[in-house]
Amino acid sequence: MRLVVPMLDEAEALPALLAELTALGLLGLTIFVDDGSRDGSPGLVRAAGGEVLHEPRRGYGYPCLTGARVAAARGATVVVFMEADGTDDPAEAERLAGPVLDGAADLVIGSRRDAVRGAAAGRMPVHQRLGNEWLAASLAILFGLRLSDDGPFRAIRTDLLERLRLEERAYAFPTEMAVKAHLVGARIMTRETRYRQRSGRSKIAGTWLGSLRAVRDIGWCVARLRLRGFALESPTPGGGRR
Repeated sequence: MRLVVPMLDEAEALPALLAELTALGLLGLTIFVDDGSRDGSPGLVRAAGGEVLHEPRRGYGYPCLTGARVAAARGATVVVFMEADGTDDPAEAERLAGPVLDGAADLVIGSRRDAVRGAAAGRMPVHQRLGNEWLAASLAILFGLRLSDDGPFRAIRTDLLERLRLEERAYAFPTEMAVKAHLVGARIMTRETRYRQRSGRSKIAGTWLGSLRAVRDIGWCVARLRLRGFALESPTPGGGRR
């Protein structure tokens, strides 16, 4: 298992996250991938003893795939994607990866259902909650894929990830992954995860404009997959443990 953390201007959140990863013994298993930070984020990671890769292309999916491919090249069979902004609890990474490592699932998605649907503590902004409700309804109606939340905190087999040929490079990366995995018959599980208030302002959920752009890109991704579908070139192989 390796953790991949895409990163862009998260200097405010990184000290706490790096301390948590170090305390959990996970920092050495974590690959941070920076795609253009200007606030010194890479230096903070390196000073803590962490690894930073540079991705020149902007867009959430690019650093995720770059980190996952490096992890796979080093022998990892499972990768966990986690946010750098402090909203995800790294203590839950192994719980997400467990079913994939054990061969019981191909993709495990962390669900922030309480934050999306009503708990007061750590609740998401209203526009983010509305966007998540719209997405959940769209996936259920169009694909029969029922997810309480399509959160970015997730674990997936590295071989499956590569063969899904993900195309969306910005807001729709997690959704494209979930829908394509569903279309090819991958075993998808959800696990309840905490949602913590982020440090600093979100580049997407922090504004109505960012959320609207996310809805636009996700809507296009979902519509394209509904019209064209997707199929692997060969059956999905079973995963081993690493």
